[in-house]
Amino acid sequence: MKRATFLRAAAVGGLAALGLAGEANAGQRLKAGVTYDTGTLHFPDMPLSRVSWSRKLMEQELDAISRRLRCPSISVFGTDIDRLTATARAAVERGMTVYVQPRLYDHPQNEVLDHLAESARQAEKLCRRGGKVIFAAGCEHLLFTPGIIPGANFQERIAAVGTIPPEEWPNIYQRLNTFLGKAADTARANFRGTVTYGGAFFEPVDWSLFDIVGLDYYPYFKTDAEYHADLAQYRKWNKPITILESGCCTYPGAPERGAGGYDIVDYTQDPPVIKPGFVRDERVQAEHITRMLRIFAAEGMPAHIYTFINPEAPHSPVRERDLDISAFSLVKVIRQHYADPYSPYRWEPKEAFHAVARHNA
Repeated sequence: MKRATFLRAAAVGGLAALGLAGEANAGQRLKAGVTYDTGTLHFPDMPLSRVSWSRKLMEQELDAISRRLRCPSISVFGTDIDRLTATARAAVERGMTVYVQPRLYDHPQNEVLDHLAESARQAEKLCRRGGKVIFAAGCEHLLFTPGIIPGANFQERIAAVGTIPPEEWPNIYQRLNTFLGKAADTARANFRGTVTYGGAFFEPVDWSLFDIVGLDYYPYFKTDAEYHADLAQYRKWNKPITILESGCCTYPGAPERGAGGYDIVDYTQDPPVIKPGFVRDERVQAEHITRMLRIFAAEGMPAHIYTFINPEAPHSPVRERDLDISAFSLVKVIRQHYADPYSPYRWEPKEAFHAVARHNA
């Protein structure tokens, strides 16, 4: 089952973020941030999602985020704790509020908690040095952590969702929040600052466990009024609300496909190709992001656009090979050698990059 189908299936069953309170004024708080992947382990037998990595490259990209996009905050996530910590430190040095979010997919729950604890300890050190740091206790555990929904890996869990009888969902919700309680306790035992969680908009999270309601927000509505009505449901917790992820891919119809927009690549081909019927359109992505930032600003919710860069989805002038069509990134990556993921690359701004820069100007 596709992830978009999972989102639909799971969906059935006004303050600024605390970490931004020190900004100069309310308008500053509503500038957009971005997310930044430091390298996430999606499958045990594969490398991190960013195989080409260096501190110099990371510093250059953070310079663009802080200076060209003028982002007051950034959400950094990944599996390698050294990379995660180094990136968070570099962002702090640039004056940004940093959301630190460790991600360890498809590992036993005790290992996920151990990984979270060490990440929190490193984030605490940044706080002690005066950094504005918020800790996010993982991402969409309903989907990515075993033991909540049946399945040995997240692909099997996605596939299993459609087969789960309705009467089992209350037990699933209980298992989710039991684990989230452990995650929150683990974070607080090692980090004294503000704690949130990257919850998918469909997850029935007990937000009393956290200081901030942190949303990965990808639903699509035709009217702004529908968005405002949908976001209103999260105010019942009387907590600050921050959008930790939002955005879309780079083709007509991508906003409607939401978080599943990336699923237009045929990986049975070598190298992979974009499936027929999908064409590049940067304006669609830019207009959707502009719209969502306007909506979040009206709600007083700081937001982070997913994502700054995706080196694993290189651009090509040939439609079938232009994997950037399937990417949520604000910049397109041009590899020196297209088919080599370890190849040096450069990036160029997409229309969405300029849209975020205008919003923050």
